[in-house]
Amino acid sequence: MRLHEPLSNWTTMRIGGPAEMFFEPHKPEFLADLLTALEKDGVPWTLLGGGANTVAPDGGIPGAVIHTGNMRRLFRDGNGLRVWPGVTLPSLVRSAQGLGLSGVEELVGVPGHVGGALAMNAGSAEWGIWDQVEEVVLWSPGAVNEEDGLKFRTWSPKEIQPAYRQGNLGGRVVLEALLNLEESSPLVVKATQDDFLKRKNRSQPVRLTSAGCAFKNPSGESAGRLIDQAGLKGHQVGGVKVSDIHANFLVNEGGATAADVRQMLAEIEQAVQGRFGISLERELAVIPEPL
Repeated sequence: MRLHEPLSNWTTMRIGGPAEMFFEPHKPEFLADLLTALEKDGVPWTLLGGGANTVAPDGGIPGAVIHTGNMRRLFRDGNGLRVWPGVTLPSLVRSAQGLGLSGVEELVGVPGHVGGALAMNAGSAEWGIWDQVEEVVLWSPGAVNEEDGLKFRTWSPKEIQPAYRQGNLGGRVVLEALLNLEESSPLVVKATQDDFLKRKNRSQPVRLTSAGCAFKNPSGESAGRLIDQAGLKGHQVGGVKVSDIHANFLVNEGGATAADVRQMLAEIEQAVQGRFGISLERELAVIPEPL
């Protein structure tokens, strides 16, 4: 545990003040024990994961911030992979390719950890990581499981019912997941990954300091197109800029603050609502400033 750890070091947008307490558990069972202890002691906690799609507040976060980066193990399990929540998405993609397992190619070029990807059902407009989930072990806040006295158990996707860009975890925390993949040739998987990455490099600022898509795509529409047509591509507030490559990405041009991001999001929402009558739903998780 570390005190007053700068969160700008742990978010892909490089924004955020200090965490009052910063934890990095090494195993899923340690994460479950930590969450249970914090809950028992009434200590507020925030799960950071890989810091992708997250805007940490300029004033920092009181209580405990939990980073999952030390829980990076993954195991072959039949035709699938059993993964811990801190496995990075690039590592998952590389490992699947090396083992000749197909199913997660669309995550190529996506930052973050498996736990966060499951929490938001990361993927594309047509596919999400939950499409490959066979089962997931979750820690649940509140009462313990009456059968065994534990606060975690295995869930099926049917029980969770994830949706587009929504893992529907309801406050539960990922401890482990089993991904159901298909055997293939490593060369074939690599070719598919390369194709996805080429398309992303042409249309997304994958190499810049960003936190991924700012808004979810409305039904039958593209948030990026709406923002572009509202005249905001290249628009800048403080150190935050709407990407010239893809208007649904906000880029830290240097010295950006969470306040800059909040103002930019509000301006985009107002412009798109005024031009098209469409209310955009945020994909970025913007953690509120401390009171």
